[in-house]
Amino acid sequence: MGKSFFKFLRKSGGEKPIGLIINGPNILTKKFNIRIEDILKSLEEIGKIRVAKVILNQNAPLKLIEAVVNHGLEPVIVSGRADVAVAVEAMKLIYNPKISTLALGVRDAHFLPILFEGKRVGKEVIIIAPSEGLSEALQNTADEIIKLPLSNYKASITLNDNVLRVLEVSPPKSI
Repeated sequence: MGKSFFKFLRKSGGEKPIGLIINGPNILTKKFNIRIEDILKSLEEIGKIRVAKVILNQNAPLKLIEAVVNHGLEPVIVSGRADVAVAVEAMKLIYNPKISTLALGVRDAHFLPILFEGKRVGKEVIIIAPSEGLSEALQNTADEIIKLPLSNYKASITLNDNVLRVLEVSPPKSI
């Protein structure tokens, strides 16, 4: 077997360079019980994560910060509102020429200007969020939506209201 066969086996999913920003206080809460590995797994088939940051406030539990680091993501601890830091980090990725896809772990419509700007400059924009409480405006604006499960343990990825693929994820566990 040639080297190209083994290169093929080593490839994981798509090759699009992805920049991931997660609004920790909004997505990684006990209410939703979303696991970091579920977020990462849902992006595997789309591309390769090149930049991954989780915005957390100063009250974030040490175990959560540890989990972020252990999964290879960069924790960004802020003393004010996490939303502002999410916007700043997202804008950095929008203007990073090495990133073609912006993946945002957010739920609120007040992030719409980020989606508009990302799309305006030609980035693909993906929203990753719990299936519950996701803004309809975000769903209608993003190129793809990844709804993470609360109880049925399947995540669906949609594009223009068509289901593209269903990913099996394991049951939620506490961080």
